[in-house]
Amino acid sequence: MKDLYIIVEGETELEFVNRLLIPYFIQRGLNTHIQGLMITMKGGGHGFNNIKHFKNTIAPILFYDSQPVITTMIDHYGINSEDKLPNYENCIKEIDVEKRIQCMEKSLETVVKTIVQNYPYFIPNIIRHEMETVLFANPNEGFDLEKEAIKTAVLKVYSQFSSIEDINSTPEGAPSKRLIKIYEDNGEKYKKGADAIDIAELTGMEAILAKCPRLKTWIEKIIKLVIA
Repeated sequence: MKDLYIIVEGETELEFVNRLLIPYFIQRGLNTHIQGLMITMKGGGHGFNNIKHFKNTIAPILFYDSQPVITTMIDHYGINSEDKLPNYENCIKEIDVEKRIQCMEKSLETVVKTIVQNYPYFIPNIIRHEMETVLFANPNEGFDLEKEAIKTAVLKVYSQFSSIEDINSTPEGAPSKRLIKIYEDNGEKYKKGADAIDIAELTGMEAILAKCPRLKTWIEKIIKLVIA
């Protein structure tokens, strides 16, 4: 069984890995080393602001003798330049969102190949939704401890989309932006890290995977490769 490293953009994604994904993987029988790593920026801080930062973060792991499985959690709507991802200009020409993301994932794989030509255990994952999309998977459970008005507003957003993975349709309409406004409208402040993970834990991984087929496919691919 191979070790697993999940490269993420920031603290919220890292908390999601630590508090939800790792316990889920263990439950599924992945008795191995699993670790989330934030992309480190030059001079301090974290985030996917430049492809060089990503390369600096992943490069050491690619040369581990154990050849671990390495994957990513990077929000596709945060990718907006060639500096962040080579071939970006070609990828955004794709009108279909899924094809655009597949192009970005292929481009990320190409970047890894500039470090190690044929690394067999890298799974590029550009998430269709930002992490907050999973919070809409089961609002009745996830927002059970919030004000009733907040839960009602979240349910209204939930009802407007046939798939919650489509909620992140524009940067302005991203799930996190919607939640910030919902909380503000009800006299509360949405705390991106703490609130998000608490709500995700109340929602539960099974509900999240049932509503996020792309996320589920990624997780199943990880499990298959780790235990191969």
